[in-house]
Amino acid sequence: MRPLLPKLAMSQVHLEPPPWLYARLAQGSLLRLIYRRFSADLAAGLPAGAKVLDVGTGPGYLPALLARERSDLDLWGLDFSRAMIRRARRRHPNPRKWLVADVQALPFPAQVFDRAFATFSFHIWPQPAAGLREMRRVLRPGGRAWINELRRESPVEALRLFARAEGLPFPMVYLGFKVVSRHHSLKQAEFEAVLRAAAGCLWRLEPVHQLFWGAELSAPQAR
Repeated sequence: MRPLLPKLAMSQVHLEPPPWLYARLAQGSLLRLIYRRFSADLAAGLPAGAKVLDVGTGPGYLPALLARERSDLDLWGLDFSRAMIRRARRRHPNPRKWLVADVQALPFPAQVFDRAFATFSFHIWPQPAAGLREMRRVLRPGGRAWINELRRESPVEALRLFARAEGLPFPMVYLGFKVVSRHHSLKQAEFEAVLRAAAGCLWRLEPVHQLFWGAELSAPQAR
């Protein structure tokens, strides 16, 4: 019998807006800018014709951006919230590919996706290591899972660089980051502990776009 792995729930309390409010916030200029950054990252790293899963898709904004840049992709999205998925289905030409599901029990057989990603949803998963193991389970050999989250320990200089790169006032970026990061960000040690529990040594974590974490996990070894 395999030893039980720790649940490794996040230590912070994360307060999330209701679906209708999140949808409005995500359409704001700053979040649209951030989504475009991550969409460009994903589009550049996806193989031709890849089957891709977005975990915690919310109203589906990121897959919608990806579809504009990469019409060759087979995009799927899921979210625990029925209200979010209703919004996502209205945005996508194939509503059958938008599912209400829990990342801890993905409704797919093993090895069906080329890539999987989660953007700004990982920090609210009740059992994040279990969710990551599920994401890796559904990846084909050679597949990758990508997780992006706000970096709680971003230094002030990183905030300055982000503000300068986007032409935003530094005080606005600084205050916004302090407010949002209180309930929507991850510490490095906490993030690494979950990655280690879920993927052993088959992961890496690095800062991206000044204010965010980018984690990459490899598919399980072929048996």
